[in-house]
Amino acid sequence: MDEYDMSIHTNPDAMAWAKFFVERTNKLDRDAFRDEGFMVGWFANAMMAMHDHLTGNGITVLDDGSAFFTATVPARAALGEKKDG
Repeated sequence: MDEYDMSIHTNPDAMAWAKFFVERTNKLDRDAFRDEGFMVGWFANAMMAMHDHLTGNGITVLDDGSAFFTATVPARAALGEKKDG
C-alpha cells in the first residue's frame, strides 16, 4: 500500500473521508467509488451509526421492524444552560 497522510484517521468529517476515499480508489472500476456525493452519504451514515452505538443506551425496535438507538439526554439545567425567555 502506498504511503498516505494517516491524520485522516482522526478526522470526523465525512466530506474529508469521501474526498480521501475517492482519491485513493480512483483506479478501481467502481462507479460508486468515483461519486464523492455518494461516498459522503456512506461515510456520514457509518460515522453516525458508530456514534449511536457508542452513546446510545440500547436499540429500540418498533412493531414495523424499524430500529433506532435511544439515549438519555441530560436536562438543560444539568448542562448549565438557562431556559429561553
